[in-house]
Amino acid sequence: MIALIVQTEDDRAREREERKSRFPGANYGSLLDVNAEMLEEFEAALKGCGEEGIQRCLTRHPYILQYALRHSGHHGTWAFPKQVIRTTAADRSSGMIPDYLVAARSSLGYRWFVVELKRPDQQFSNGKGDSFSTQGGRAVAQCQSYLAHFQNYIDTVRANVRIDELIQPQGAVLIMGRSSLETEEQRQFRANFVATTPQIDVVSYDRLLENLRTDVPRR
Repeated sequence: MIALIVQTEDDRAREREERKSRFPGANYGSLLDVNAEMLEEFEAALKGCGEEGIQRCLTRHPYILQYALRHSGHHGTWAFPKQVIRTTAADRSSGMIPDYLVAARSSLGYRWFVVELKRPDQQFSNGKGDSFSTQGGRAVAQCQSYLAHFQNYIDTVRANVRIDELIQPQGAVLIMGRSSLETEEQRQFRANFVATTPQIDVVSYDRLLENLRTDVPRR
């Protein structure tokens, strides 16, 4: 006879606190957090189109970020917003502050990502779909700089952000634009870039929105 183990509310709360404490200082989210109110807040942030409003929403609800990550595992998301990975140097070269450092847990363990946000009303490619938009090109350059800095100075980054568990990121994730508003040429340009640039993923806000809608519990 197989005994069924029923998890109580207290058990779930205790498990959540244990997972949250895995990375002190992070904003933690799990699938259990997903609800209609979260969806409404995210939809409102996207309608506003402001990067700051979207970041506030994602910081409050970090589980939404896992929809942008490859092989996230859906076992929890830990987000560190606005971490200074490079301070302003003596030669006055600018500092580096990505929007998020994100850890996600899967059956293979923990993976880290650098996440950069741009506005949902700014597409990755230009209107013709044959090159980067101004914002898309700048965002790619930012992501490349972040990854190069991690590659060359991981110990310094770890000391700057004071996250002892931080390891080399799997890659950078750029979230921008709306796939529902892309032309076929723009969609193909973005797909070709992702296929040939494995360390930088470019994700539309619609991907996050559609997956969040799917996961909201039915009443």
